[in-house]
Amino acid sequence: MVMVMAALSSWIYGQTPVNVYESTVKIEKQSTHEYLCGLAEGDQLIFSFNAEKGGKMDHVEILEYPSSTLFTDYKTSKIKQKTLTIHHTGIYLFRFTNQDPKEKVCRYTIQRMPATDLTARFNTTVYWKTIKDTVEYKNETETTLVTDTVVSNLTDKMVNIHALLNFQSNKMAFSYILPPQTIAYSYYIGVNQAGNKAFNDATASLLRSASPLVSAIPGYGPLAALALNGTSFLTNLSGGESVEYWITDAKNAILFQNGKPFKWIRQGNVVNDFSRLTAPLKGEYYVCLKNNNKLQSIDVTVKVTAVSLRQRKVSHPVKRYIVETKQIPYLKQQISGAGVF
Repeated sequence: MVMVMAALSSWIYGQTPVNVYESTVKIEKQSTHEYLCGLAEGDQLIFSFNAEKGGKMDHVEILEYPSSTLFTDYKTSKIKQKTLTIHHTGIYLFRFTNQDPKEKVCRYTIQRMPATDLTARFNTTVYWKTIKDTVEYKNETETTLVTDTVVSNLTDKMVNIHALLNFQSNKMAFSYILPPQTIAYSYYIGVNQAGNKAFNDATASLLRSASPLVSAIPGYGPLAALALNGTSFLTNLSGGESVEYWITDAKNAILFQNGKPFKWIRQGNVVNDFSRLTAPLKGEYYVCLKNNNKLQSIDVTVKVTAVSLRQRKVSHPVKRYIVETKQIPYLKQQISGAGVF
């Protein structure tokens, strides 16, 4: 047994060291030079260092990566064949620190004495890979734009219009202004109780059948449904007193009042009527009414409803993860005829 151990010891310590790295480097003032290599368990690391220019090196270190110190020396100009036993296969860091305000030149050699023939062909090259790492998170406030559907009831009134042969005017006109970002609007005109009842009946039918989503919109009713191209439940009446009406702009409303020819957007002579308008969608417009009944005044229900889109800012908390990319060193798997380690 003694002879076997002596022979093994002779094989380990008598073989020629394997050169890992040898370099002459210039280390700038107040900077650090580093070198990484892989070493196998059982290796005898042989390290030599010589300061060739600029004086002694302030700090020479050998570490098991990333921070486990194996050897350190200060203010040194020469290290001759420092031998260290490697207890773990891994990456080892050689660091040279120059704290002086002038550059220095040094030469160093790294050798290894493998413990067995299995580790003799150990790959000492250090490779690098990039990984993503979530390092922390923080709470922030994020603001988003929310678009709301807004129903605006622009006109909702019942007016009395005198008969044609009355000493007072049998005409009436009043305006409405479309809100910004109107996408469509609708109107309803109905004469006397029959016209008013037709609208109320449509409202009741709509409330019974509308989905909770749309019925929850403030001001939603038959005219909003009509403006949104939905089912309004409004119906036309065929019998009863009628009114002549026009939808026009301010200039033509004045012409109407003065009895002069004028232009209009919509017109009718009806017991009741309703319609959806998608143009024009900006500005001030007028409902013009005329009672052609010679002796009987009429009560006219007039309603105008616009649907617009409004944007508002909504703030809510969010958790932001900070992801950084970094490079980490690694050794490739060592393969030999005797196996893998």
